[in-house]
Amino acid sequence: MERAHNEHILELVDGVLAAAGLEPADLDGVAFGCGPGSFTGIRIAASVAQAIAYGADARMLPISSTLALARAALECGVPVEAGVIASIRSRRDAWYLAGFELEDGELGTRRPDSLVTADPGWPELRDDWALVGDRPEWLPARTVCHAHVAVSAGLIARMGAEALAAGRGGAPESGLPVYVAGDSPWKPASAGRRSQAGASPGPSASRS
Repeated sequence: MERAHNEHILELVDGVLAAAGLEPADLDGVAFGCGPGSFTGIRIAASVAQAIAYGADARMLPISSTLALARAALECGVPVEAGVIASIRSRRDAWYLAGFELEDGELGTRRPDSLVTADPGWPELRDDWALVGDRPEWLPARTVCHAHVAVSAGLIARMGAEALAAGRGGAPESGLPVYVAGDSPWKPASAGRRSQAGASPGPSASRS
């Protein structure tokens, strides 16, 4: 579904629970992909996950979208030596990038989530790190990008279960979308009013 998640997500959740023979109150934790990613997508994910967690008195387990993409690369057999760079398309001319080094079979953050519109100059992009996800337009043609790698709901659930078993997770209200510096061109209407102190009141130009 490209743009119909909000119309079908609740019935899909009901279907998964029914197939597993569970009620929402049976849940110990609720995991969701918290971003970075589509504004609408991660807001829908966070709001639905919060609602389910509140109703079930369950722990909330936000899962990084870039880390999940790097994990998916390992699980689908992408050759990974030193680490993985995950790439997720943002707006038309921007991509979210993050780097995860591989040590003893575990992924650790080397480069935190960044929003870029041009080559960031990371040495890892030129070394033996695997690049997975959406191919940036500025990437040199000779650089391999494993664009077939995708994150499944099952992977998010398993990562959430691992986090829960490790004692992580928080109250439902802690399940918030992740935004990256430079993420949005929009500004809260209140910020616009403060910057125009003394000017005649007018309609808000934007909202976050």
